[in-house]
Amino acid sequence: MRLEDAVRIALDRTQRDGIRGWGLHLRHTNLDDMGELVQVGPVEGCMSNHCAHSSHDPAAPILKWVPRRGTLHHLGVDGWKEYFVLRLPERDVFLRVRREEYYHEILEIIDPDRVPEYLLADLAFPTPFPKEGGE
Repeated sequence: MRLEDAVRIALDRTQRDGIRGWGLHLRHTNLDDMGELVQVGPVEGCMSNHCAHSSHDPAAPILKWVPRRGTLHHLGVDGWKEYFVLRLPERDVFLRVRREEYYHEILEIIDPDRVPEYLLADLAFPTPFPKEGGE
Protein backbone atom coordinates (compact mmCIF):
# COMPACT_ATOMS: atom_id res chain seq x y z
CA MET A 1 0.00 0.00 0.00
CA ARG A 2 1.24 3.48 -0.80
CA LEU A 3 1.44 6.22 1.85
CA GLU A 4 -1.15 8.29 0.00
CA ASP A 5 -3.60 5.38 0.09
CA ALA A 6 -3.03 4.81 3.82
CA VAL A 7 -3.60 8.53 4.53
CA ARG A 8 -6.80 8.57 2.45
CA ILE A 9 -8.16 5.50 4.28
CA ALA A 10 -7.27 6.98 7.69
CA LEU A 11 -8.94 10.29 6.82
CA ASP A 12 -12.08 8.53 5.67
CA ARG A 13 -12.33 6.43 8.83
CA THR A 14 -11.47 9.15 11.36
CA GLN A 15 -13.63 11.92 9.88
CA ARG A 16 -16.93 10.05 9.84
CA ASP A 17 -19.63 11.12 12.31
CA GLY A 18 -19.50 9.15 15.51
CA ILE A 19 -19.36 9.16 19.30
CA ARG A 20 -15.95 9.83 20.88
CA GLY A 21 -14.73 8.62 24.22
CA TRP A 22 -11.57 7.86 26.18
CA GLY A 23 -11.11 4.08 26.21
CA LEU A 24 -14.68 3.82 24.93
CA HIS A 25 -16.30 0.50 25.89
CA LEU A 26 -19.39 -0.83 24.13
CA ARG A 27 -21.92 -2.04 26.70
CA HIS A 28 -24.06 -4.05 24.25
CA THR A 29 -22.97 -6.56 21.61
CA ASN A 30 -25.54 -5.00 19.24
CA LEU A 31 -23.28 -1.94 19.09
CA ASP A 32 -20.53 -4.12 17.57
CA ASP A 33 -22.97 -5.12 14.83
CA MET A 34 -24.26 -1.58 14.26
CA GLY A 35 -20.89 0.18 14.12
CA GLU A 36 -17.16 0.02 14.56
CA LEU A 37 -14.56 1.55 16.85
CA VAL A 38 -11.92 3.76 15.23
CA GLN A 39 -8.89 5.14 17.09
CA VAL A 40 -8.99 8.93 16.65
CA GLY A 41 -6.53 10.06 19.33
CA PRO A 42 -3.45 8.98 21.21
CA VAL A 43 -3.26 6.85 24.32
CA GLU A 44 -3.86 8.97 27.43
CA GLY A 45 -3.79 8.22 31.13
CA CYS A 46 -1.72 6.30 33.64
CA MET A 47 0.93 4.16 31.93
CA SER A 48 2.82 3.05 35.03
CA ASN A 49 3.64 -0.66 35.15
CA HIS A 50 3.79 -0.38 38.96
CA CYS A 51 0.29 1.06 39.40
CA ALA A 52 -2.66 -1.14 40.38
CA HIS A 53 -5.07 1.37 38.79
CA SER A 54 -7.39 0.94 41.78
CA SER A 55 -8.68 4.54 41.73
CA HIS A 56 -8.52 4.98 37.95
CA ASP A 57 -8.44 3.04 34.71
CA PRO A 58 -5.17 2.40 32.87
CA ALA A 59 -4.16 4.39 29.81
CA ALA A 60 -6.34 4.00 26.73
CA PRO A 61 -6.70 5.63 23.32
CA ILE A 62 -9.40 8.07 22.27
CA LEU A 63 -11.87 6.00 20.28
CA LYS A 64 -14.88 6.84 18.16
CA TRP A 65 -17.83 4.54 17.57
CA VAL A 66 -19.01 5.04 13.99
CA PRO A 67 -22.37 3.61 12.87
CA ARG A 68 -22.33 1.47 9.73
CA ARG A 69 -25.66 2.92 8.56
CA GLY A 70 -28.27 5.41 9.63
CA THR A 71 -27.88 8.98 10.83
CA LEU A 72 -26.48 9.88 14.23
CA HIS A 73 -27.97 12.86 16.10
CA HIS A 74 -26.70 14.48 19.30
CA LEU A 75 -29.51 15.04 21.80
CA GLY A 76 -27.54 16.80 24.53
CA VAL A 77 -25.57 16.51 27.74
CA ASP A 78 -26.87 16.05 31.29
CA GLY A 79 -24.04 16.10 33.83
CA TRP A 80 -21.58 13.28 33.07
CA LYS A 81 -23.96 11.67 30.55
CA GLU A 82 -24.33 12.47 26.86
CA TYR A 83 -27.28 11.33 24.74
CA PHE A 84 -27.61 10.44 21.06
CA VAL A 85 -30.12 8.80 18.74
CA LEU A 86 -29.21 6.65 15.76
CA ARG A 87 -31.98 6.99 13.18
CA LEU A 88 -32.31 3.83 11.15
CA PRO A 89 -34.98 3.28 8.48
CA GLU A 90 -36.78 0.69 10.62
CA ARG A 91 -36.34 2.21 14.11
CA ASP A 92 -34.52 4.71 16.32
CA VAL A 93 -31.81 3.51 18.71
CA PHE A 94 -31.23 5.72 21.76
CA LEU A 95 -27.64 5.83 23.05
CA ARG A 96 -25.93 7.18 26.15
CA VAL A 97 -22.27 7.77 26.89
CA ARG A 98 -21.41 7.62 30.57
CA ARG A 99 -18.34 9.66 31.43
CA GLU A 100 -16.43 9.65 34.68
CA GLU A 101 -13.32 11.64 35.47
CA TYR A 102 -10.86 8.78 35.91
CA TYR A 103 -12.61 5.83 34.28
CA HIS A 104 -13.08 4.73 30.67
CA GLU A 105 -16.24 5.94 29.00
CA ILE A 106 -19.10 3.56 28.25
CA LEU A 107 -21.49 3.64 25.29
CA GLU A 108 -24.78 1.86 25.85
CA ILE A 109 -28.19 1.43 24.28
CA ILE A 110 -30.97 2.80 26.48
CA ASP A 111 -34.75 2.97 26.47
CA PRO A 112 -36.09 6.32 25.21
CA ASP A 113 -37.65 7.02 28.62
CA ARG A 114 -34.11 7.23 30.09
CA VAL A 115 -33.32 10.34 28.02
CA PRO A 116 -34.01 13.44 30.16
CA GLU A 117 -37.31 14.91 29.00
CA TYR A 118 -35.96 18.45 28.82
CA LEU A 119 -33.42 17.35 26.17
CA LEU A 120 -36.19 15.91 24.04
CA ALA A 121 -38.42 18.95 24.57
CA ASP A 122 -35.57 21.23 23.50
CA LEU A 123 -35.62 19.52 20.10
CA ALA A 124 -39.12 20.87 19.48
CA PHE A 125 -38.26 24.41 20.56
CA PRO A 126 -34.63 25.20 19.80
CA THR A 127 -33.23 28.17 21.66
CA PRO A 128 -33.13 31.15 19.27
CA PHE A 129 -29.91 33.08 18.87
CA PRO A 130 -29.98 36.45 20.67
CA LYS A 131 -30.48 39.42 18.40
CA GLU A 132 -27.63 41.83 17.87
CA GLY A 133 -27.61 44.72 20.33
CA GLY A 134 -29.20 42.61 23.10
CA GLU A 135 -32.75 42.94 21.74
